[in-house]
Amino acid sequence: MKNFTKLNRVLVILIAAGCLPATMAVSAQTADYSNYQENGWSAGMNIGKSEASIDSAAIRASLESNGFGVNAIATDASTEGYKIYLGYQFGRYLALEGGFFDLGAFGFQAATEPETQFGGNLKLQGWNLDVVGILPFTDRFSAFGRIGVTQNDTKTRFSSNGLISTARYNQQDNDTQHKFGLGLQYDISAAFTVRLEAERYRVDDLVGNDGDIDLYSLGLVYRFGHNQQRYAATVAPEPASPAAVPAKQPSPVVAAAEVLVLEDVHFNFDTAELNADTKVILRQHVRTLQANPNAKVRIAGYTSASGTAEYNQALSERRAESIKTFLVSEGIAANRFKTIGFGERNPAEREAKPAVLRSDTAKANMRGLFEIIVE
Repeated sequence: MKNFTKLNRVLVILIAAGCLPATMAVSAQTADYSNYQENGWSAGMNIGKSEASIDSAAIRASLESNGFGVNAIATDASTEGYKIYLGYQFGRYLALEGGFFDLGAFGFQAATEPETQFGGNLKLQGWNLDVVGILPFTDRFSAFGRIGVTQNDTKTRFSSNGLISTARYNQQDNDTQHKFGLGLQYDISAAFTVRLEAERYRVDDLVGNDGDIDLYSLGLVYRFGHNQQRYAATVAPEPASPAAVPAKQPSPVVAAAEVLVLEDVHFNFDTAELNADTKVILRQHVRTLQANPNAKVRIAGYTSASGTAEYNQALSERRAESIKTFLVSEGIAANRFKTIGFGERNPAEREAKPAVLRSDTAKANMRGLFEIIVE
């Protein structure tokens, strides 16, 4: 907020000094990320605190250079602000958002000798269009950055008791500026996301300000069509329930006593949380299980060789249970599953260097396997 350019300082001094009587002279010179929301529309609202940097020193210098003594300058540089917006997400890493913002009002009041009652006030609102880049950390948690264009509606008002002529400097401006920001977001459900972010809005004609207003806000985003499957752009839409499975496209029925080994799924290091890629594979398994209601399933969890055997055994059991919990949530009966954890035993690939936590070999061993038996 204090990276004040020389040009902005000159503009502030000229504005304040220009309000003095015309007879007075003025002198101035980003791991493996899997979290992203499905393509589609969203709407949101943020509410928070707006803060501006009012340059009291420049105002004081301008008044004193024109013959006024300045006892104090009181500033009102913090107020409430909000924004409302619509957005559209394009895959994993990119979104476009636009809407209306109101950053509130800011001002100052100078105590002078002789008394002038000289003060200024600024109110800023407008419209914006932002490009948003998203950096996922987990299946629910991500960071994001934004850069955009704003159409500002700025109202500037000066006042005094008559010793300073201010009327011709009161104005309402409309101009195009820029903004940028950073934030964090967390998906609290399939439909709602909470956001915490900080943004900087550029304004050229502030009352004694360096040209920037910051908005620190907390927001809530609602995603339309959240009941649709993710990855709709790369994977054919899946049915929302067993009843919606197309009659003409059943998964192959497994013959009696036949054993199938379905595609394994993988986990991120030291976690039993299912990532989005894993869920896509599991939903394909759900369709197979729906088409084969007599199938009994054993789910086996595994880990890499890093860590103690006891810890890895517990982690592998949690991974197996995590897979089972997801399949049950998709409509498969819980009594069709058994789970087992093998820890770091029976690795898919031998880890010559277990300390290399994120090697390709370690990733291959952090998995869950399925054995489906039709009785």
